[in-house]
Amino acid sequence: MRRSWLFALLAIVASFALVGTVLATHLPTNHNTTDLTTLVRGTIVDTFKYNVGDTKVQTKGPVDVVVADVSFPALASAGWHNHPGPVFVIVTSGRLSVWTASCVKHEYYQGGPEGAAFFEPGPESSLLVKNESATIAAQVKATFIVPPGTTALRTGTAHLCGIAE
Repeated sequence: MRRSWLFALLAIVASFALVGTVLATHLPTNHNTTDLTTLVRGTIVDTFKYNVGDTKVQTKGPVDVVVADVSFPALASAGWHNHPGPVFVIVTSGRLSVWTASCVKHEYYQGGPEGAAFFEPGPESSLLVKNESATIAAQVKATFIVPPGTTALRTGTAHLCGIAE
């Protein structure tokens, strides 16, 4: 009788091991991965102030301008994050959902009612940016204005609105 319990226990353990192996090798490992590729980075050494019509841009010291490609595979997320400076983002393909710190969701895509471009204000505000499609990747071009030598992205900011990454 002890042997039959031992064989039953071994069969259960082997079944769990087999299921775990199948899941580990056949399911995607991490949907929360975006790929940021810096295309070019340059420093503006002098301060400047530009104010014409509805457009105002000003720096108070040197800044780096970083242009990057960011890929969002299906179901990928940049997580709750912010940046050390402002960012201008253009969705070139796919759709992105963006939650603001005030828990408002926006959708950006080519031809969409909210447009294909959005603005990330910088270190004072965290955003969640996600590709909610299970089948279609999204691609963006982003222009960051950041202090010289700093990274363009800060991850791991507080989760807001009860929305998971």
